[in-house]
Amino acid sequence: MGLFNKKDKELEEVINQIRVDLSNNYKDNAVENIKKLEKLLDEKISAGKLKEKDVTEYKNQLSHFKEDVANFKRTY
Repeated sequence: MGLFNKKDKELEEVINQIRVDLSNNYKDNAVENIKKLEKLLDEKISAGKLKEKDVTEYKNQLSHFKEDVANFKRTY
């Protein structure tokens, strides 16, 4: 586990935004950003811009976000 593990900046920005959306109960925004993440991830996979390990990690993260949104309960 290195400190210099290079992550994809674009994907990480979208992931961080989804986390913010979920933490602030912005389900609609989270759903839109999950779609954006999925599309961007597919584009990067097709272009061969990600290592297999990173693809697996990002796909797992995407799956968790989809599950979080499916189980989302409004608190107001």
